[in-house]
Amino acid sequence: MTYIIENAHVLKGQAVSNTSFMVDGERIISARPSFNQYNYMRMDADTYIMTPTHVLFDPNLPLAGPFKERKDYFLKNFLLRGSTIVLTAVKVHFERELDLRLKQAKSDLMDSPIDYVIGISIPARLLNPVFVRKCKKAKIPALFLEIGDMKELDRIPWGWVKEAMFPYNSPIIPVFPDCKNKKEKQLQLNVWAERMKREGIPAVYEELAELSPIRRAILKKIGIIPAKSNLHSGGELSYNFYQKNEETAMHDENGLFSTCSHLLSVTVDKGKVIRAGRDVYYRPGKGENVIINTPGFFTENH
Repeated sequence: MTYIIENAHVLKGQAVSNTSFMVDGERIISARPSFNQYNYMRMDADTYIMTPTHVLFDPNLPLAGPFKERKDYFLKNFLLRGSTIVLTAVKVHFERELDLRLKQAKSDLMDSPIDYVIGISIPARLLNPVFVRKCKKAKIPALFLEIGDMKELDRIPWGWVKEAMFPYNSPIIPVFPDCKNKKEKQLQLNVWAERMKREGIPAVYEELAELSPIRRAILKKIGIIPAKSNLHSGGELSYNFYQKNEETAMHDENGLFSTCSHLLSVTVDKGKVIRAGRDVYYRPGKGENVIINTPGFFTENH
């Protein structure tokens, strides 16, 4: 059924736009300031702040736990917080493990209630042209590089790695598992960013915080946007409605997630309401493995 969501205050990152959407089922047919000339049924969104559903990073999903434990985990950390998609990372220690680890992760996630994107986490010694080509063939959109010592970066053949990445160009995301000091970690990140820019490597210049929304600029580098967590013509109808008041009006998208979850009223995933007020509809197996065809297709301006 076609209908119109009008007067929506759409918040993406830090930018708010007043938009109306013509929708049909799980897709947005068109987005524009108004659809005054159409006679479809209308839903007035003026009393809400509308955001795309949040994408969280979580490399520690309880995939092997009992069903109740997994259900409680997804409800608490995702569905009740307006997230319908997770980026996770599978640990791979040796090249021969790649196919098996990916197959196991996909099997474990078959009953996931939310969509998932699978990246891999590897030690620095494993980053070589042969392994990168295998990742490219498997369409792995994010490579998490575990760095114990910054000198490890000097042993990586960056020129060959860059050549092997092309044209898929999944970004490399740094992980410093042994560094707990914030000042030291920032120094390492500065060195990392400078090195990646000098080598011309697609990369993220920060660590991803667990169970927090991933910034839109990074979602675009990975390729999750525009397919997911985006409200645009031709796109998927997945969104949150936060109550609009003085508290919610002062926050950006991440601020709403971190401080205003008590004001989240509605979550829609692919055109279906999965949260209305305090009622959450848990559907095991509803989640899909999101395949990224082109990482970094778009860039982010805010």
